[in-house]
Amino acid sequence: MTVTKLNERQAGISFDAEEEGVHGGQITWKRWAGPDNLPRGFHAIIKFTRPEGGEAETMTMNIIYRGWGTPVKITAPPKHLIADGW
Repeated sequence: MTVTKLNERQAGISFDAEEEGVHGGQITWKRWAGPDNLPRGFHAIIKFTRPEGGEAETMTMNIIYRGWGTPVKITAPPKHLIADGW
């Protein structure tokens, strides 16, 4: 898949197929699901191309999904590690 715009933001990366010319790239990806049709994994290689001769960068992302149906416990980080300047 080729996209014309890749944006970085706090929660990750957003992809845009519209012509806006910020910086684009090539995304090669694979997703697989279990017999229950729930996702089990995602692998992507994202190649960023920068406008005006900037250096290209490559990012590899591997995500494994597991524990479907089990309780999730989220523990907040210590206060000194929390930034609120976003």
